[in-house]
Amino acid sequence: MAGTRQIFQHRKAVDSIRRITRTMEMISIARYKSYYDRMSAIVEYHDALAMAGFLLVTPQQPIDHPLLKENSSGTSAILAIGAKKGFCGPYNDSIYQLVEVHISQAKDQGRKLDIYVLDRKLNHLLNSHGIQPTKTYRDLAEMPSDKQLDDIAQEFLQKYMLGELDHFGIVYMRFHSVSRQQAQSLTILPLTELIDDLTTRAKVIWPWDLSFEDFDFSPSAPGIIEGLAKMITRSFIQNCFMDAALSEHAARMVAMKNATENAEDMITQLTADYNRARQNQITRELLDIIGGTGVLG
Repeated sequence: MAGTRQIFQHRKAVDSIRRITRTMEMISIARYKSYYDRMSAIVEYHDALAMAGFLLVTPQQPIDHPLLKENSSGTSAILAIGAKKGFCGPYNDSIYQLVEVHISQAKDQGRKLDIYVLDRKLNHLLNSHGIQPTKTYRDLAEMPSDKQLDDIAQEFLQKYMLGELDHFGIVYMRFHSVSRQQAQSLTILPLTELIDDLTTRAKVIWPWDLSFEDFDFSPSAPGIIEGLAKMITRSFIQNCFMDAALSEHAARMVAMKNATENAEDMITQLTADYNRARQNQITRELLDIIGGTGVLG
């Protein structure tokens, strides 16, 4: 058995780790609650955008606009959102595995795949596997600003309208609950695919439940579509970032809670070992004293 000094130092080190993991857990709990409240507040807004988009992409007379057509440039793009920090379980590995699936599919189909990533741990993971991203966003916070979201949405909308891009999707960790997060892809462009996905996510839109007459567009239909397309893409890119942040903090909450509990168990065991070692030391000292007294007597 180790000496009392070694056990004491070990227990002190484990206690320091426990304090750190507990602090990280509390920070993630606070950020998780903040993001969860923000997401809950915009659910109805996202449903309204999905309904407006549904009405525009399902008219009796199709609207002629580049955003509502399919392209054939042979180029696709994905934006991969990894965890900002570590200590959140297999978060980045799950995102990386899905990115690999996209790379494999693009290779099988003979398509070019542009990979956009954030300057986070996922970028280093990709580089370690010999995957060089097309572009790395180095100034994005955990939750990008409104201007940054607008710039990202406009960048890919412009490429699609110019016919330089056939498909744009986001690979991210979708939040279901504190105990369940899942890596998945959300198609952003073509716009018709995004709207088709959104109308069945939260609030299902049944065509026969809608009653409306012919629309008079002001400004023109193309102008409305471009404005609405930017609103929809920007909002759901933001939603992906928020889902990713929620998932990251939920995963870290669980990981740090488990780490804290393990540290507490170790402290309990080390305290028992310390007390036992200390008692043995005291017993030996008493025996030495008694033995010495007997010799002198």
